[in-house]
Amino acid sequence: MGVDDDKAMLEKIKGFRARRLLTPLDQQYLDLLSEEIASIGSEPVRYVGELFSRHQIVFVGQGTPSRKTGLFFQELVPKLLAAGVKNIGVEWACVEDQSLLDALVRADFFDEDLARTALFRWGVRHHFAYIEYLDLFRAVWAINRSPSNNDQVFRIVALDYDIEVTAVTSEADLTSPYAWEHLRPRGSSGRHMAEIILREFVDTGEKALIITRIAHAVSRLRRVPHHLEDNIDSEILNDRVVGAANHVYSVIADRAATVLIHQPLPADGLYGDYTLPGDGYIDAVFAAPNRPKFPIAFNVNFGSISKIPCSTSLDGGDLAAVAHGWIFLEAPSQHAAPTPLPDRVNESNIAEARLYSLEPSLRQASSTQKDFTAALFSAAAEAELGWTQIV
Repeated sequence: MGVDDDKAMLEKIKGFRARRLLTPLDQQYLDLLSEEIASIGSEPVRYVGELFSRHQIVFVGQGTPSRKTGLFFQELVPKLLAAGVKNIGVEWACVEDQSLLDALVRADFFDEDLARTALFRWGVRHHFAYIEYLDLFRAVWAINRSPSNNDQVFRIVALDYDIEVTAVTSEADLTSPYAWEHLRPRGSSGRHMAEIILREFVDTGEKALIITRIAHAVSRLRRVPHHLEDNIDSEILNDRVVGAANHVYSVIADRAATVLIHQPLPADGLYGDYTLPGDGYIDAVFAAPNRPKFPIAFNVNFGSISKIPCSTSLDGGDLAAVAHGWIFLEAPSQHAAPTPLPDRVNESNIAEARLYSLEPSLRQASSTQKDFTAALFSAAAEAELGWTQIV
């Protein structure tokens, strides 16, 4: 991150706060935050691994996929095993393909075609098919092949389940909330993911890292529904979203912890759909001349860090209400999309892709492989440009 990028970020935060009628950044508070983060922060892989000395289940939430985040998840695997953790639960695979995942990570060689198949159901629904995330499966397979593994089997566990597309017509708009009571006979994705986590890990005494979107990683806070993120497939109770981590936290309390990757937080739409975390203070810390070195992870439950305001986010409050820990992998100017998998949809699976896609245009018999490829690249571009939409 260069000096010009730093200056541009600080100017952006200045304008961001002025437009929202917030006071200018408090330089004294900013310096205090910088000192605290530098003092208590640690290398992110080490930080996550050490959380398991105090917690059984650790949720790591990402807003949108990124190249850096996908690589970070791969780097976590050896550290998790060293910490006695041999399970990773992922939102982006369906339980119907669990047998494929088990075969994949136990095989004598890594079968990329099998890995692609295991990603297909969820991926075609959400335009999620990226090399860096598929390579998490490769990292788990590699650790299982390592002589130092002592015959432990490290597992990837699918958390979501397949939608019941046969319950609706082929013309149905699956982006409409009205379709989802028919598509989800076993309940919302959040409730189902929690049931898998409790059965596979909590009830058996196993530790697990859980990777989901932020919406399902927030454990203590019950979020205000967001018009984009919670329009479909969300469980709403008393005007609050109950996500996977909320369900798990209600059973095991602080045996579960939430760590969020630094990305935009949901906003109410008045100035935009997303906002800078901590009203811009976190980004200002890492754009300042005396910034802490990053990548870095730090606890947000104590000291001045815990009181960082999040007044521009949909839920308000402070940072401590949102998470236990925070991971700053990269500055917004460095944020890059993950790498789309080539030939994700082909002649052999395009009929299934049409069936399980949510977008009406892609569900049509006239949709082509190029249409699905364009949708995937569009999703990657949207992920990369997320920070630029906050003004």
